[in-house]
Amino acid sequence: LEDAIDDCNVECTFDCNEDAVHAWDEAVAFYTGSEEGSDGSGDGALLYSLADKRCANFKTCGPEGDSVSGTSNINIKIFSEFAAGQMNLNLGNCDAARVNKDRISELMGVPLVQGVLRYAHKIDNLGDSSEKSKAEGAVFAAAILPRLHACSPGAAATVYENMKVGATSTSLSAVKSAFEKNLVCMGMTGDDVGGVYDVDAGAFFLGAAPMNENETSGGVNILGIVLGSVLGGVALIAMFGFLYMMKREKAGNPMFKNPDEVIA
Repeated sequence: LEDAIDDCNVECTFDCNEDAVHAWDEAVAFYTGSEEGSDGSGDGALLYSLADKRCANFKTCGPEGDSVSGTSNINIKIFSEFAAGQMNLNLGNCDAARVNKDRISELMGVPLVQGVLRYAHKIDNLGDSSEKSKAEGAVFAAAILPRLHACSPGAAATVYENMKVGATSTSLSAVKSAFEKNLVCMGMTGDDVGGVYDVDAGAFFLGAAPMNENETSGGVNILGIVLGSVLGGVALIAMFGFLYMMKREKAGNPMFKNPDEVIA
């Protein structure tokens, strides 16, 4: 996806960004895999398949994201962004294509969060102490922890301590709360993630209902936004200052002159 953005030519008006579109199509192929078939109903082994598996566990399948069967709502949303991004690249709308890319990246994290919550539930609520469940929980956590750490190092530490290999205990409520407070920062909603669903009972497991993205941690994210804005502003001012000095230099009127130079 980044390669596609790098290859995008803003001067292209239509169907002249072949390299960018080709790279974009490769990203779609890497996300989906070769085993899904032309309609996505196959049994693959990549992220597309993972999203479909987790939606059945979290009741987030289908166009409305409220079913336990069918295509994951996350896959539906991601492919909508894939299609929009391809169109934007064809039209030379490079900035818009980057927005599509960023949204795809956010949505791709949802099945990873679901994976962490699923195995935290199995270990904590169902008493599953098998090596398989602990290992899968640790692997899902390792995959999403950098994203969570970017939002809140403290929340990431909580998930790590509960899900790491060799963890002495695992608390679903602690893990769930750590994610819940940072959903907005991670570009997700409670409806995107859903909850661990008991198909037999027709209800979410106790303590594993969908999260509320309004339960934000606030302070850390606000500080990050402020610092980012300040540093971005400083960089912008520095850039324009440099360009202004270059312009003065080329015009033969530099801003900084040798004090010993005789002025004619």
